[in-house]
Amino acid sequence: MPDNPVMRLVQAGLFAFLLIAVSVCDIRSRRIPDSLQIGIAALAALDFSWKNLLGLFVALPFLTVAIACREKGGIGGGDVKLVASMGVVLGMSAGLTASVIGLASFLCYAAVHGFVQREKGKERPGAYPLGPFLAAGGICAYFMKMGGSL
Repeated sequence: MPDNPVMRLVQAGLFAFLLIAVSVCDIRSRRIPDSLQIGIAALAALDFSWKNLLGLFVALPFLTVAIACREKGGIGGGDVKLVASMGVVLGMSAGLTASVIGLASFLCYAAVHGFVQREKGKERPGAYPLGPFLAAGGICAYFMKMGGSL
């Protein structure tokens, strides 16, 4: 985290703002614009550390799943790039925490929503946007890191 409290506040505010924008875009269009992801990754410059570059590796499992499921409409490239850009800002441990929080909340939502749809006699949608859940995990992990929990 930046040593300067003003810079810390600026980075936190911009990180949260960009992740909320990612969520809105993904919910509306099922696309995450590259410009938002570049903006998220650029925030790492406010507190650059070579160790934070290890956060890129957090995206490897997502990339593997995206490649393996590309025919079935699984994880999209935008989700992989989102995890990578968040990883550069958060670093490895907070990036992993963000992924776990995001995926756990996504699985809970999909399970409950699927159950409710089945009880109503409706079919489940084929896909859910993953970006909002990853963004929520990123915001949680950022503030956990800022508070010293990570």
